[in-house]
Amino acid sequence: MKSILSLFTKVNQIIITLNAPHGVHLRPSATMAKIAKEYKCKTTLIIDAKQADIKNMNAILALGLQNGDKITIKTRGKDSLEAINALQNFLLTLANDETVQESTQDLQNPNYEGNISEGKGICGGIAIGVPYFYEAQYSKSGQNNISFDQAYLSALKELESLSEDNDIFIAQKAILESISHASYEEFITSIDEATKSLKDTANKVKIADYQDIARRVIKIMNNEKSLSFPHTPFLLIAKELLPSDIANLAKENIQGVIVRDLPPRSHAALLLRSYKIPAISLDITKLESTDTAMILDGSQGILVVAPTKSDLESANNAIAAQFSNSMSANEKRFEPAITKSGKHIKVLANITDRASAIEAKEAGCEGIGLLRTEFLFRETKPTLDKQVEAYKSIFSLFDEVTVRTLDVGGDKNLPYLTLPHEANPFLGVRGIRLFDTHLELIEEQLLAILKAKQNGELKIMFPMVATVEEFLHARNVTISLASKHNLSLDGILFGIMVEVPSVLFLIEEFNEVVDFYSIGTNDLSQYLFAIDRTHATLNIDPHSNVLYDAIKYIQERATKPVSTCGELASDSDAIERLVEIGINTLGVTPAMIPTIKARIRDV
Repeated sequence: MKSILSLFTKVNQIIITLNAPHGVHLRPSATMAKIAKEYKCKTTLIIDAKQADIKNMNAILALGLQNGDKITIKTRGKDSLEAINALQNFLLTLANDETVQESTQDLQNPNYEGNISEGKGICGGIAIGVPYFYEAQYSKSGQNNISFDQAYLSALKELESLSEDNDIFIAQKAILESISHASYEEFITSIDEATKSLKDTANKVKIADYQDIARRVIKIMNNEKSLSFPHTPFLLIAKELLPSDIANLAKENIQGVIVRDLPPRSHAALLLRSYKIPAISLDITKLESTDTAMILDGSQGILVVAPTKSDLESANNAIAAQFSNSMSANEKRFEPAITKSGKHIKVLANITDRASAIEAKEAGCEGIGLLRTEFLFRETKPTLDKQVEAYKSIFSLFDEVTVRTLDVGGDKNLPYLTLPHEANPFLGVRGIRLFDTHLELIEEQLLAILKAKQNGELKIMFPMVATVEEFLHARNVTISLASKHNLSLDGILFGIMVEVPSVLFLIEEFNEVVDFYSIGTNDLSQYLFAIDRTHATLNIDPHSNVLYDAIKYIQERATKPVSTCGELASDSDAIERLVEIGINTLGVTPAMIPTIKARIRDV
């Protein structure tokens, strides 16, 4: 009887072209659902071949409605006309709605009612899941199902494959190659000696890499299978995490990570951020196993151990907001990033090879702000022709590329490059100082860069510059090479990474000779505060006023273009302040390009 009566039920329908500059995201979707629920009729929103029940906020969000979309609202049943009028009147308010972004931001930082454990944020974002306790296994017993030599070679191949996605595994591969490995016993002894020597030093954080390498080899020897994890959404709780743990966990149904001790600059922390897995560092000793879901808030650095119904609703809304913002940012990734005041901020990409260059182009970058060339060299020294081929494959994709000359030393080494052992490698032979110790290697790289140049603008940038004389020497070497090989310097600019504090006091002199500056905030921070950025216990506040003041000092005194290419440029929380300082070019990790562009548009 009900289906027959429905044929005679009044249907109302209206077609609207959305005038919603912010799109129909979380708040308007929630409001539409609330309005629809006030009426007893059936409500449907239609766009193209897709439709959604207007009483379902998530269904509306899934449509991804944007400004200018033509939609149909259809209502059937009692209160049909009243419902359609109420929904139409609300949609008309979106043209002048200035509260959308503010409301969304509030939802992303909710207040919780339940029991809270406070820690330190490692990777932002909110996640909900049942806790799963995990302990990284590190056994020294090789059962010899596979010979050590075979396992060693297999581990090298695995790290080579993983290094295509993340340069952390390039570093592990270099370590593995440098460890004595004439036998399994010698290999384990070398690992033990390395970890012992690092135990009470500033580089304690690197012990995890040695443990990770040993575990990888032993697992292959024992032919161990991968661990199984819950099929339902879970929060991983662990005393410690090794880099390879995260690469494996990223394939699982993991929602977030809580680790007892996790330095924010450790390789594990960097990997969590690269995979965008919400994470905090927290004392886990009082946490107990339970089947009840918890809330992890990486942005606020807290774990809601016993969330209330209201907490879960707030967290789910925040997750929906994150998803909505991410979808919107992705859709607009090819559009320029223009602030509310009309200022265009150029968003470039920081890359390591052609694969990351392609990823950056698809993410919407406007060029390359930093090509880290050391990762093209890998474990063997490439020939001149191989270098030219590699650079050409990247240069051809963009009209603007900034290529940094070889920056090894410190925590980055090449297996075939002999550098003296130094007590303080971050203060030793690295970057531009290779012009004095390995000139032939640098000259060959510069020649390859010059030969590979395309029609666009090519910027050659020298790292670790401390004096004007160093820059002039490097530039003169390049000019001499071009002259010797009859190569044009048209469209080539020369600049420096600003990472050594002495440059701040030489800006007026550098203005006379450089074509551009690029501020490397990672190294500049560690030299400003005299703290190794990978130190196990000492941390640098990434948003310290001192760092911002240094950036401002450079920006105000430089007469040549200034960009920022350190991790700070990929930090959404830093964007507004960088823009206020006057920075108009940012070098960003490819995965963060859509998000950073979206953040700029809200400044």
